[in-house]
Amino acid sequence: AGRSVAPRAFWWLSVGGAILLGSYAVVLGDLPLSLGYGLTLIIYLRNVSIAYLGPKAGQLSQRPALLLAGLSGLAFLALALKSLADGTADALWSGIAFLGQSLFGSRFVVQWYASEQSGDAHFPASFWWLSLSGNLLLLAYVCERGDPIFIAGFLPGPLVQARNLWLLRGSSGG
Repeated sequence: AGRSVAPRAFWWLSVGGAILLGSYAVVLGDLPLSLGYGLTLIIYLRNVSIAYLGPKAGQLSQRPALLLAGLSGLAFLALALKSLADGTADALWSGIAFLGQSLFGSRFVVQWYASEQSGDAHFPASFWWLSLSGNLLLLAYVCERGDPIFIAGFLPGPLVQARNLWLLRGSSGG
């Protein structure tokens, strides 16, 4: 399309991926990834309704997006502090994971907020910058852990994100 688009299949694949990878993260006991997939699942489901219903989906107040962002940030911070206080996590890598997941998860809060304002599921440039920075931090984290499933999931992300930033640069919305 020459621009960043979100076909319906994207949202359904995102829902499936969040459920599967979120379940895997829960089984592993990985709190940063578990919380991130849970947060984005809610937003993916809202985007499914927007994609199918368009204006009939209604416009939610932006307050839920801001509230979700604030509560998620507090939950990430509380869990990071708890795991450090318990001595159950390496401070540096826990910090990288929680920061990466906060950035990566906030991209969809930003996207949700923008979509609620416009009534159309779309991706602002800030979505792609948050995606790229969060993805790179999470890729470093999962490489440190040596988890091939999450490495395979995060490895192609920077290419997709850079390509979409390039497309936005060339469009009037960049």
